Amino acid sequence: MSWRSRLWWAAALALSVAGAAYVAAGPAGGFAFFGYGGFCPGREFYLFELSRVWSVAFAVPLLGYAGAPLLVLGFAACWLGTRRGRPGLGRVLARVMATVVLVVYGTGPLAFAVDLAIDRACTGAWGGLAGLWFFLGPALAPVLAALCAFTAVRLPRHRLRRLVSGRRFRRGAAVVLGVALLGLAPAADLASGPIRPLVCEPAYPYAKTVPTGENAFLCGARQGAQYPTLPDHRLLAFGREQCARYPGTTVHAAFLAPICPPAAADWQREIDAEEAEYAREEAESQAECDRFRHKPLIKPVRVARILEFSEIGLEAYEDHEDSEDDPVMHHDLVGSATGVLRIDLAADYEQCVTTETYRRRPPVEVKGWDKVIEVGYLSPTGDFTLRDPFDSPELPNLAVAGRGHYRVRVHYREPDWEAWTPQHLLVMVYPGRGDEVIDLKRTRRPAGGR
Repeated sequence: MSWRSRLWWAAALALSVAGAAYVAAGPAGGFAFFGYGGFCPGREFYLFELSRVWSVAFAVPLLGYAGAPLLVLGFAACWLGTRRGRPGLGRVLARVMATVVLVVYGTGPLAFAVDLAIDRACTGAWGGLAGLWFFLGPALAPVLAALCAFTAVRLPRHRLRRLVSGRRFRRGAAVVLGVALLGLAPAADLASGPIRPLVCEPAYPYAKTVPTGENAFLCGARQGAQYPTLPDHRLLAFGREQCARYPGTTVHAAFLAPICPPAAADWQREIDAEEAEYAREEAESQAECDRFRHKPLIKPVRVARILEFSEIGLEAYEDHEDSEDDPVMHHDLVGSATGVLRIDLAADYEQCVTTETYRRRPPVEVKGWDKVIEVGYLSPTGDFTLRDPFDSPELPNLAVAGRGHYRVRVHYREPDWEAWTPQHLLVMVYPGRGDEVIDLKRTRRPAGGR
């Protein structure tokens, strides 16, 4: 065995032992990330198809430990073959061992190289630099060690030249080239193609039934500016390939549902379960509202009750040149200015809202309420309607006497913070002058003029 061969074998064995030590000392755990949803077949192959190879590798000790056992056997075979006068057999056995190591540990880097050639954004699908190190870092040492082993058993140049110029090699190379061309033929489907403009339903993300068809699939796949450069036919081919492997895929059922019946069935079941849960929670909240329904002490002109959810509270804003923008809030509950009334509520909790309008001042009620604040309000247009600023109005006009001065009495009861029950809001409105702000939980004085 020449000195050149010994040096390369020393490098191969050192790298394999270092890789085995890294695997043995490496921290246990996993790597979770939300990666780019691009067309990255290498990652799909690595995570699903190659998992079978890894299961075998874990079961066979010779394939573990970063390939160190196989490379040690390859070195022993090469050394014994040289000592016993059979160097050719030793080199063949060493190449076989190095090839097994390269197949087991080199497929991951090769899969990443394929993805990088297709779409550089696939780096995100592997988890960026952290993900690449997690997935491919343990493969670097065994791959380099296998390449060193191949170099160590390389034939001298004159013998290599003679082998390459031989008839058998030329015939074998022709066969391998033909098989490779046939294997790459399906890649013609990866040629660039058109990305046609889509007409998508705006309500698709909130649909209660699963949309179907290629157009619906493309709309769902491309929402959020995903797959910006992937042609339609490649994106559809990717979806169908994922459907053929469903449920063993990395994409969600909602992504495949429009063109994949099994995924559509699963996604429809999820939608139905969510709708049923939403209906149950809404029924419980409505029952809570009904349990605390207010009974007026005098007859109101109009009563309205709604159960709604608003993260920022309720607001009345009249479009008028005299309307102000920023009313001063009182007791963290209500603020008013000309043409503007704002009520702040606890975020993340539903609201049982009741509005009552009167022709005259109603009796004061404070029992059972955490806050009762009365303020004055000037309606410049007579369109005094409370609403969620980001939603359509659901409550009626509170200006029972048209434009003019009103008193607004706001009653508030906190939710059960742990049980997530709704918060309660009762708004009484009646004609009356005066801008005085009164905390009726502390005083029972009359609230301004009539």
